[in-house]
Amino acid sequence: MPAQPHPMQWTAPTHPGPRTDLLALLAIGAAALGTTVFVGLGSLAAIVLGFIALGRIKRTGDDGRLLAIWAIVLGIVTIVALVASTIIGIGAFMTIVERFGSLGV
Repeated sequence: MPAQPHPMQWTAPTHPGPRTDLLALLAIGAAALGTTVFVGLGSLAAIVLGFIALGRIKRTGDDGRLLAIWAIVLGIVTIVALVASTIIGIGAFMTIVERFGSLGV
């Protein structure tokens, strides 16, 4: 009976490829926190960390460019929404104050 050939076993790749940049991961995490818990602070951190991560990714060739871009976009959108809702809220408050003032209350 002839010997069976040894089945090929899986081995880890010798070069796993580029790593995901840590600042890009932190930026997307800050963006997530900036849209939920720490609205102003998290969004600002996402924008700053995203831009720093983009510079590092360009220099090192690591992965994470899309994460950094999304962090910046989410941070900007959240800041714009925060400013718009603040302006609308102040306008609504002023309207209520004026209406109660004209009633003589």
